[in-house]
Amino acid sequence: MKIALICDSLLLDRSLEMYLKEYLTSYKLCDFVVATQPTESQKPVFLIGDFENAQLKVPFTRELLLQELESFYQQLQGKNAISAQENPQNASQNLPKDTGVNLSFADYQRGLDQTDLSTQSTGTHMDLNAKIEDILRRYAREIQKVIEDFHKESQK
Repeated sequence: MKIALICDSLLLDRSLEMYLKEYLTSYKLCDFVVATQPTESQKPVFLIGDFENAQLKVPFTRELLLQELESFYQQLQGKNAISAQENPQNASQNLPKDTGVNLSFADYQRGLDQTDLSTQSTGTHMDLNAKIEDILRRYAREIQKVIEDFHKESQK
C-alpha cells in the first residue's frame, strides 16, 4: 500500500506523516491519495474530514486510520481484479505494485490477536479507548477554536 498525502492543515499533515511514514510515497508512485479536502485526482482519493462523502471523520485514532485505509486499499484491489478480468490485456497495468517489506494492517492485527492480553481486563481496555476518544474530541474542538480565533483576528 503506497500513499500520497494532500493535506491543507499543517497539524493534520504532520500527524498523518507520523502515522503513515512506512506507506508514504510520491503522487506519481502512489496507489491512492489521502486528502483532507475534496480533491480532483487521477488516483483514487481517501477523504478525511467532516464531509458527507469522507471515508474517515475527524477525530480518529491511528488504529482506526490504518484499519480504514487497509479496507479502502482492499476495495481498490478488488476493483482492479474485476477490471483485469474484464480486460485481460491490461491486467498488469491495473494491479497495485508489491510493497515489499511493509506489513499489511491485517498482518499487524493477526500479530496483536496472537499476543497474550490476558493480564488486561476487557473493561479496562474499553475504558482506555473511551478516554482516548474523549481526549481526541476535546483536542479537535480546541484546535477548531484556535483556528476560528485566528481567522477572526486576521479579518480585523
